[in-house]
Amino acid sequence: MQPRETMRGLPRLVQPFLTWVTGVPLAGAAPRVMWRPTLALIAGAVQTAVSVAVGAWALTQPWYVLVPVLLLSWPVTAGGMRRLDVVVVHQTLHRMFTASKEGNRVVSELITTLLWRPPFDGNRQEHLTHHAFPCSLKDGDTLYLQSTGARPGMSRREFRGYLLRAVLSPRHHWSFLFSRIRANFLTRSPLYRMAMAYAFLAATVALLAVTGWWAQWLLLWFVPLTFFFQNQTLLYTLSEHRWWIHDNAERLTKAQRDELTFGRFCGESVPDTASLGAAGRLAAWTGWWLRMTLLYAPYRMCILVGDTVQHDLHHVRPKCDWANSSWVRNDDLAQGNADRYYEAWGGLLTHVYVGNSVRDWTAVPSAPLTPSTAG
Repeated sequence: MQPRETMRGLPRLVQPFLTWVTGVPLAGAAPRVMWRPTLALIAGAVQTAVSVAVGAWALTQPWYVLVPVLLLSWPVTAGGMRRLDVVVVHQTLHRMFTASKEGNRVVSELITTLLWRPPFDGNRQEHLTHHAFPCSLKDGDTLYLQSTGARPGMSRREFRGYLLRAVLSPRHHWSFLFSRIRANFLTRSPLYRMAMAYAFLAATVALLAVTGWWAQWLLLWFVPLTFFFQNQTLLYTLSEHRWWIHDNAERLTKAQRDELTFGRFCGESVPDTASLGAAGRLAAWTGWWLRMTLLYAPYRMCILVGDTVQHDLHHVRPKCDWANSSWVRNDDLAQGNADRYYEAWGGLLTHVYVGNSVRDWTAVPSAPLTPSTAG
């Protein structure tokens, strides 16, 4: 049975949380709230703003409060920024955020200016190349991962060593940051976008000079915008596709292209406690809930944000109702269209292992959802 369906017997009150954290609704369930693109934008902005505000409060507290709160707020702030980038900006590149071409451009240029991300035109061209030649050596994301040392065929031990080196590598972080600086401040195409970048920089410097909030800006904005944003981008990208399974070939069949993506679902089946005593049942359920709330939920909040759980749906049906993608994918499975979908359940390590063909880790074909599934 699909892991999400094992949670059907849990209280109705917790089902919305479980749908969010896993990225999968119960079979046959209807959404309580229909998401719209604007809500995705608001969610990213609110997450970022609230986390920065919490960090600002922590700066007024003793060090033993400040340190743990900052360590928690940094990845959450970066997660909000990532939601704005990998969800909102991503959909503007497909012209799927607003109804007008210019509206998509405006939204994208504003967000990318604030986050020091690439301007619309170059970003869109690179992303469409990624869709045309996914996981090939024409794909900028493939080249980026190769530059960090990623390669196929590693054992778990080798891959964990690579991960540790990559997330702490000054070379990786400087290369990533410099590419962002170059895209915003060292290019004249388009000229209006460079003007926006310099105007935002000048306004930021002026505000900090007047207020003296240099330390606050550094700790609450610059650190999450650089070290954490870049590491969370790396971890996300490592699991975005099964990068190496077709040897980075440019020409692939439809079936091979489908194999490159998979649903990155968070969580695990509920514990089987039928043969356990009271103490064993308590321990099993306590451990399960702790993993759902302290392991999988932070992953969803900070790295695997928004509709990115169903990234396979995006490549199979890029023009779908992306803001409600978990329901759309379930509908596809229920209507007998499961043959194009793959999935992997677990957390961050499971997904990056699958994405990088770490030995013995793979995605499995998604099963059709039938009336008996919901029983």
